[in-house]
Amino acid sequence: MSSGRRPALVIGATAVAVVACAALILGGGSPSAARAAAPSFARDVAPIVRETCAGCHRLGGIAPFAFRTERDLASRAQAIVAALEEQRMPPWPPSARSPAYVGEARRTLDAHERQTLVRWARAQLERPGAARRGTPVGTPSSSRIAPRAGESIRELAMPVSYTPTGVNGSTDDYRCFLLDPKLTRDELVTSAQIVPGAASLVHHVILYRIPGTSAAEATALDRRTTGPGWTCFGGPGVGAGTSGNPRGLLDDAGWIAAWAPGWGADRLRDGTGVPMPTGSRVVMQVHYNLLQGRRPDRSSAVLTTVPASGDLTPVQTMLLPAPVELACRRGESGPLCDRTAAVFDQVDRFGADSALVATGLNVLCGKNAAQPVASTVSSCDRTVSRSLTIQAVAGHMHLLGRSIRVELNPGRPGARLLLEIPRWSFHWQASYLLVQPLRAEPGDVLRVTCRHDASLRDGKPRYVLWGEGTGDEMCLGVVSVTPR
Repeated sequence: MSSGRRPALVIGATAVAVVACAALILGGGSPSAARAAAPSFARDVAPIVRETCAGCHRLGGIAPFAFRTERDLASRAQAIVAALEEQRMPPWPPSARSPAYVGEARRTLDAHERQTLVRWARAQLERPGAARRGTPVGTPSSSRIAPRAGESIRELAMPVSYTPTGVNGSTDDYRCFLLDPKLTRDELVTSAQIVPGAASLVHHVILYRIPGTSAAEATALDRRTTGPGWTCFGGPGVGAGTSGNPRGLLDDAGWIAAWAPGWGADRLRDGTGVPMPTGSRVVMQVHYNLLQGRRPDRSSAVLTTVPASGDLTPVQTMLLPAPVELACRRGESGPLCDRTAAVFDQVDRFGADSALVATGLNVLCGKNAAQPVASTVSSCDRTVSRSLTIQAVAGHMHLLGRSIRVELNPGRPGARLLLEIPRWSFHWQASYLLVQPLRAEPGDVLRVTCRHDASLRDGKPRYVLWGEGTGDEMCLGVVSVTPR
């Protein structure tokens, strides 16, 4: 991941992304000058596109079309110029106020690279048909994590394909699958790459670590359920993390890795790893959204692991959820604008436990659980209980999110911003590895703040709560930490 203000591993593209790989309006120059100084595709353009664009713009990628050859780019020169001038590509969600993250060099362009792409694209517009060669772009070096010396590769995949179905008319399906990494010794996961099979249906994927003692429980649950895997809202449904109490499960959620649109491969900081004791299993939770139809999926993951030793520091995942209480807009009406009706609708879709989540989050975050107050802004403070080093941070919302912020000790001397995404896009999510890890001590406060907007809703008016469905909402900070 690289020096300077560099974003973490953001690999993805919005369905509305037109395509291009730059982010500034660049000056023009005369047509004759552009023709005289047009960059070479093979020498100047292809290396930039290969490393900065092709991770998304590839066959089967999240972008709406692939950049495989010079011909592919030349045929979209007008769209490329438009995206450059509108500063839409490449996307970089965190604000300039956010701290420096590892990896920006692979996901952004410097001034010279931007100018090169703009000049080449404009030259294609001035000379239609001039660049119709099949010069290849090539495969990005970051398309797959390369194992390092001493690392083993663990390839995991769903045992068979699964075709998702909604529960009780829902357009969401949460399904868990038991995977066996076949660990015969204690190991640590040093990198992870999750590959969604049916990318148009997969809302997110989480890999959970469960102890070997829970394998029989998971196997029995799988056998009792029709079809591959089992239904699992909110978690794997079997033992995960290192604590059995709710607060403990938030402090160590038992996550190995995660994927959401825009999220790429994650390599942890050198000297750290996610613990995987002998006999541990992996539960792959896949959230499918069926608005784009139904088709078989067989998602997979590739992990690199090393033997556990005293030289490596274990990584844990802290979850920072905040309640969501988003009322219908003024002038809107409908049966689900009533909060109680909205709660019962969630129960119909996801079961009785879903009714406890909204109340539990209000209690956890010190809000009035008996009489919740609707607001477009959600926040929650979590007091740190032990000495930690903050390694990485991510945010998660759904389709009504406008912005998200994660902070350490806000309003106090030495307050630090961990992540700020002022213009949230569900299609560009990532975990951001801090260039400079930050220390947190007992008594310090971690805060997550989200802003939602009901006008973004595409559907019937409803009171929106924290929920598992794509049409529900979340406000979640995800912080990777190591103990000190």
